[in-house]
This record gives sequence, C-alpha cells and structure tokens, in this order.
Amino acid sequence: MLHLLDETLEAFLRAEVPLPARDVDVAFDAPDSDWSAALSSRPTVDLYLWDVRPNLTERDFGEFIVEEEDGRRFRRDPLPRVDCRYLVTAWTSEVRDEHSLLGDVLSTVLLHPVIAAEHVQGVFSAVRPLPGLRLRSGDGSENSDFWSALGGQLKPGLDLVVTVTLDAALRAAAGPPTEKISVRTASGVPTP
Repeated sequence: MLHLLDETLEAFLRAEVPLPARDVDVAFDAPDSDWSAALSSRPTVDLYLWDVRPNLTERDFGEFIVEEEDGRRFRRDPLPRVDCRYLVTAWTSEVRDEHSLLGDVLSTVLLHPVIAAEHVQGVFSAVRPLPGLRLRSGDGSENSDFWSALGGQLKPGLDLVVTVTLDAALRAAAGPPTEKISVRTASGVPTP
C-alpha cells in the first residue's frame, strides 16, 4: 500500500511543481553516500520514506455501518489515519539549482495542504479524507544524527508528513435495521 502513496506523491509533484519526467527524476531511495555517488547528472527529487506512525490526533471513534454495492451491511471501526514522514531532498550538479528545485517543491507543498483526488493512485482514490500534507516543525536537532545514520553529508531537506487514511479496518456483518422493539414484563405478557 505504501508504494501507492509513493506513486501518489510522484503524480502530485510532477503535475503541481511541475516536475516533467523528461527533465527531472523522482526517486524514493535512502540518500546515503552510495546512492548519491551513483546519481546521474539529471536533477533528482528524492522522497525517502523513513517513518510511519498512527496519527492519534485525527482519529475518529465509534462504529460505522457501511453498505456494500450488493446491499450487504457491515459494522466497522473508523478508518485509521497514518502519518508517513518523508525526507525530501533535491540533487543537482549546482547548489543554486538544488535550492531552486527544493524551493519549488516547498512552495507547492505549502500551497496544497491536501493532495487533489486527480493525483491519488490505487486504493487511496476511494478513501476519504484525501491525503494531507504538512511540514513537520521542530528545532532541527535531529538532522545531523539523521544524516550521520545515512552515512551522507548534511544537506537541506524538507521533513514532509503525509497523513493518509487506510481502509484496513476489520468489518463485522451487520444485521437488518431494527424496526420494532418488544418488551416483556415479569408476567410474560408482551407490551408493544
């Protein structure tokens, strides 16, 4: 399912930045020293998925009744929301070009807090709410540790959080709707 999120992000960035496939590559690799040494001379935007966690602040509670196309009804828990953190970096032969490319991606993310339905791929297209985008705030203290762990040199990047709804909730068959309730008294006589 995460590969569909990657495809969704690529479709979104290619259309909205824009990042034409003939001019810019989009990668999803760990930006370590081996990967960066093997890069071609083409500009590349790398979206490295490095953290996946449940989003507890946007979760719903309760139980919902869902009706299938064939009329069967199911009870299900609310669909879980998940935060997927991507390190977004730009790679070119010139630092100014990297900053320009990363700045274009930054502007696009800030202007689009939600990925439009036309860019959403696979099973995500049928699930609402649509994927949300936000930049993670923080003091940046973990950046040098992160890059050290990757074995790469410190580089500017965006800490992009994509919040998606996953249709992974369990379903339980639901009976027909209640139309009448009868109550019996201690004497066994039904009362309507």
